[in-house]
Amino acid sequence: MIKSTIEEKTNISTIKNLLENVNVIQNKYDDIAEITGEKFNIFSVLNLTSNEVRTHSAFIGELLNVKGSHGLKDVPLKLFIKILEEKFTPPKVDESENLIGEDRFKFITETALTTVEKNISRLNEDKTEGGRIDIIIQDKNKTNGLVIENKIYAREQENQLIRYYNYCKENFSKEIPILYLTLNGSFPTSGLDLIEKQHYFNISYKEDIINWLELCVKEASDKPMLREAIKQYIYLIKKLTGQTLNKKMGEEIQDLILKNFLSAEQIVKEFEKIKYKISGSIRTRIADNLILGLGSKYIVTKRNNVGDTNSGIWLELKDYQNLGIYFGIEPFSGKGNVRNELFFGVLNLNDKDKTIFENHNFKCARWWRDVDFFENHEDFKNNRINFSDSEFINFLGKDQTRQNELVEKISKRMIEFINYKENSLINVCKEIISKNNN
Repeated sequence: MIKSTIEEKTNISTIKNLLENVNVIQNKYDDIAEITGEKFNIFSVLNLTSNEVRTHSAFIGELLNVKGSHGLKDVPLKLFIKILEEKFTPPKVDESENLIGEDRFKFITETALTTVEKNISRLNEDKTEGGRIDIIIQDKNKTNGLVIENKIYAREQENQLIRYYNYCKENFSKEIPILYLTLNGSFPTSGLDLIEKQHYFNISYKEDIINWLELCVKEASDKPMLREAIKQYIYLIKKLTGQTLNKKMGEEIQDLILKNFLSAEQIVKEFEKIKYKISGSIRTRIADNLILGLGSKYIVTKRNNVGDTNSGIWLELKDYQNLGIYFGIEPFSGKGNVRNELFFGVLNLNDKDKTIFENHNFKCARWWRDVDFFENHEDFKNNRINFSDSEFINFLGKDQTRQNELVEKISKRMIEFINYKENSLINVCKEIISKNNN
């Protein structure tokens, strides 16, 4: 018993020293970043960190455009193709190997045309044709090209890759690659019978895009404004993909972890727990406030574990149960919408009867009606509430008063919204019931 107690104290002491040493390293590089201006990031300042169209497709598409304002002509496109070839067409070890054709990604880059957000046609009934392609690059004769489906946080649409495959099959004289681009190289779910590394190819921001951008930085060495813009974008991607921003800092911390490996492992195990302990406590207290503030008219439910995607609070009118219509707040995990920020609105779980909602002045966006975002504490993180943001969790975790203020602010805003929209929602419910009964 005494031996076990001594070991526990020793382990806690080691963990404490490890955290203190990491903090020293972090502070050192924070000071360097302060001096050099590295902390300033134009994408973060303008709140464009996770906007797929306005930020990521626009930036990547401009670099891949041979007539782009970067002035590098077709160099970035050639570098991008080089990255793809190295990743997907490795040298043959055996002549019998069934590898991708060596010319799969090749085409004449000098006259290539790049289009961002290309509208290919209206969606058909089974959603196998039509829609918009995030980025499409094609040669002059529409013989070769590349299609890029860009996903940061948005969900895949039904049959999305199938639509792009059908479009390419119809409009190009040979099969062109579809690149499925995500933060960490996730697999698509909308491809049905499409075959990976034949019909589509998974690439990631974390590895492929960063590697490509670093090559572009070298090519832009004599163009300081372009070079620094690309560096800022690399910084943004590393933040989105959870990579250490400073290589030297990362190496120092890695050396420290190797010397204290078991203690570091224990910290990792507890990290997510404390993160969701804070957001879970906030969610529970908000739910309790809503119950008290709205009386007995609503069934208030905490949906999903707090760390799950779309974890939230749903409020259902007791007199109109089982319609799949709720007031809602999501996501307390910071996972579940394009911006990862906490939002509120009316959830129509079955995504039906949009016309009825619109007739009662609800703005419809997929399953949600009248979506809005909560305002945060002034002068912090551009007024954003994002429970996946470590800086935000750190901001809340250090001061219980800040947590209390956040709980009260969200609760008050949600009650105001519900009181404002309640009669309209009741009328919607009545119309839906009437329609279903006829």
